[in-house]
Amino acid sequence: MQNNMLKIGLIFGGLSNEHEVSIISAQNIAANFDIKKYAPVLIFWNKNGGFFCVENFKEVKIPKKQNLVKIEDFKKYFDIAFPITHGKYGEDGVLQAILESQRIKYCGCRVLSSALCMDKAVFKQFVEGQKIKQVKFKIIIDNKLSKKELKEIKREFILPIFVKPANSGSSVGITKVKNLKNLYSAIKIAFQHDNKVIIEQGIEKPREIEIAILGNKNLIVSEPGELKPFNEFYDYNDKYKLNKTKVTIPAKLNKKQIKEIKEIAGRVYRICCCTGFARVDFLLKDNKIYLNEINTLPGFTQNSMYPLLMMNKGMSYKQLINRIIELAS
Repeated sequence: MQNNMLKIGLIFGGLSNEHEVSIISAQNIAANFDIKKYAPVLIFWNKNGGFFCVENFKEVKIPKKQNLVKIEDFKKYFDIAFPITHGKYGEDGVLQAILESQRIKYCGCRVLSSALCMDKAVFKQFVEGQKIKQVKFKIIIDNKLSKKELKEIKREFILPIFVKPANSGSSVGITKVKNLKNLYSAIKIAFQHDNKVIIEQGIEKPREIEIAILGNKNLIVSEPGELKPFNEFYDYNDKYKLNKTKVTIPAKLNKKQIKEIKEIAGRVYRICCCTGFARVDFLLKDNKIYLNEINTLPGFTQNSMYPLLMMNKGMSYKQLINRIIELAS
């Protein structure tokens, strides 16, 4: 390792229920690091909140106490941070704020855009003001749901209904409600993961379309890709365990649909002040395009859509990692 090489702190793990997914993403990134250009430094964030500088991924099981890294010492270990910490505290602006407090450059979205895009309730209300088509939704706060509100939901929404925690990734805590008898229990499950819950109008058998975006000012926008989940929707098991989801890149769409989806994705990325990289997800039904969500720290596992979409643009995995690092600010 050359002394003048930039040291890149690959931060992974974290406090969310996506801790294990983050480790898998980090392993994949580390395996594709351009070690002729950058020196990777593995920073494991354990479930108790401690940061550890580890030699390899085996050490994450029992990190050594002497390898504990204080936040104020981050700069001694790396020059640029590459967070790949999915979910709460790692993707919602908290870790990003920690890095900014230490004046450390980092990859990906800043504090504001990370917080805005992670909180689906805030994001949906923000997008609603921009007149971008979404499915109908209702927000419930602080586990407060009166009998009157429950009746209103049953009256205003048509089955199926999706119930989601506002701040949770990888489809954790999401229930597809097909029988109104199960609505209340689905809301209770969602509240186990967050203090805000979203009720969303479900669409029967929609096409699930995703776009990858790379850049700060000049954006690289991928062609749309399509997911055909093995289960009823693209849930945690489909994403990371079963590996039975059918992926089509590029998606079979007409020119008008492709143009519109790419334009909306780029617009959402910009109005949310995103930087570095993000993935924008859509639902397509009866020629109607619905914005679903934006993910500012998408997965980087072997089956993850973000790197697959970018590689379809002719970019190698190593080139993608290099470009993300170059975009750090």
